[in-house]
Amino acid sequence: MSKTKRKGRHRGSEEDPLLSPVETWKGGIDNPAITSDQELDDKKMKKKTQKVKEDKKQKKKTKTFNPPTRRNWESNYFGMPLQDLVTPEKPIPLFVEKCVQFIEDTGLCTEGLYRVSGNKTDQDNIQKQFDQDHNISVESMDVTVNAVAGALKAFFADLPDPLIPYSLHPELVEASKILDKTERLYELKEIVKKFHPVNYEVFKYVITHLNRVSQQSRTNLMTADNLSICFWPTLMRPDFENREFLSTTKILQSISNAPKETILHL
Repeated sequence: MSKTKRKGRHRGSEEDPLLSPVETWKGGIDNPAITSDQELDDKKMKKKTQKVKEDKKQKKKTKTFNPPTRRNWESNYFGMPLQDLVTPEKPIPLFVEKCVQFIEDTGLCTEGLYRVSGNKTDQDNIQKQFDQDHNISVESMDVTVNAVAGALKAFFADLPDPLIPYSLHPELVEASKILDKTERLYELKEIVKKFHPVNYEVFKYVITHLNRVSQQSRTNLMTADNLSICFWPTLMRPDFENREFLSTTKILQSISNAPKETILHL
């Protein structure tokens, strides 16, 4: 009785390396099925590893800090790009103008201005009422100056991109390390000139306002140093995981400490 030939999966053999299911690359150069050059493979692997490192470095460099919005309502104004809120004739957002005007008219000497938080409900109501009517006056809202200051800071915190562009943060960090005050201020002014024209005008407006606040520091206790601590996270939105960016407090200190005439000629 003849034996029936069993059918099954071809298991391969040493004499048939192309059909063998084993990993042929383990056979090295003695295996005729292997045609890859080990040196070439090493070069490819090294190049791939280098590319991965560069990609990771680039991702880390462009990492941004985007805090969640504090608003719980939809708005066609707050949270919009800065360029959408200004015109060549009116380079400062109307809400910013109204808040600054109110603060300078009624509360420039308020102790702890920008440091003491106003009532959050009042801050939200200020923005909501402005959303409904851009012509409304802040005076008619019956709110404290601290609430208005908080609403102003919230405006900048909600912008899609920080007022001080991320692309210039490294340059600003390096400039803040310059020990000579005159040279440091010169370098900072040169970097600020690289801002987008819209950001530049608004930044100059805000810094000029902060300079006026600091001039009343004997009463409001808000020196340039104190103001920079309160404002720099809002205007820059730094990467708090990067210790080097923690030194950027010096940037706003340097600019805010400059004489009013110098600020106006940024």
